[in-house]
Amino acid sequence: MRAEAVPGLLDLGVRAGSLARLGDSSMALGDGAARSLGVSVGDRVRVDWDDGGRDTYRVAAVYSRDRDFADALLPRASAARHAASPLDDTVLVRTAPGADRSAVERELKDLAAEFPGARTGDGAAESQTAGQAKSGAAADLFVLLLLTMINVFTAIAVVNTLSMATAGRRREFALLRLAGAQSAQVLRILAWEAALTCVVALLLATGVCASVLVPLSIAVTGSAVPALAGGPLAALAFGAVVVAVATVTVAGRLAMRSAAATPGGLARAVS
Repeated sequence: MRAEAVPGLLDLGVRAGSLARLGDSSMALGDGAARSLGVSVGDRVRVDWDDGGRDTYRVAAVYSRDRDFADALLPRASAARHAASPLDDTVLVRTAPGADRSAVERELKDLAAEFPGARTGDGAAESQTAGQAKSGAAADLFVLLLLTMINVFTAIAVVNTLSMATAGRRREFALLRLAGAQSAQVLRILAWEAALTCVVALLLATGVCASVLVPLSIAVTGSAVPALAGGPLAALAFGAVVVAVATVTVAGRLAMRSAAATPGGLARAVS
């Protein structure tokens, strides 16, 4: 794309500088990239290419619509020298005012027919967008199923561990009952123990995840606060507490139904 054609073809939401200033030694940066690099219009930015080359550009503009476009806009001639494949993937065309759109489309289709694999028209773009949307939906569904399986197997492991640990405390429960504690009091003790254990486990998990996500977020977005889905995380934490409390409560009630100790047997065990 020629530098002088950029302002007429792209609406990137320029907030500083001008795309008309793009040239062989200048570039435009997205808002996020400019904040991450700590530069503004007029500053110089060094670009290290994958082939080992290095170029320096002056920032001509900073634009805000970089999330769905690109972090940087570079001169084609300069970037093509370092690209593994210098061929263009997309060519943007804008018709002049009053031009016959159907005639332009016919001419473009005739031109594309000379190049195998080339596609023209809005339909191709819509088809490509629809295909990307379907691929993204399939990927999201796969990730959701994978996370669901992980959570289910984790819940099963937690239930088994807590059930066995609670069942092994039958003599402790019997001692509490012999000391005058009611079943409801023992169950409340178990519930509070499970809740406190979950809180400590969640705090430790938060610390472990933060040690990985915070540096990654700083490197990618420039912010120390990771972009996380609060709703699913809150539901997961609440579900963990519910599973733990329900497991130990049910297991404790079943354990107290069996006579784990008698007064005489308890005396022999303590003496």
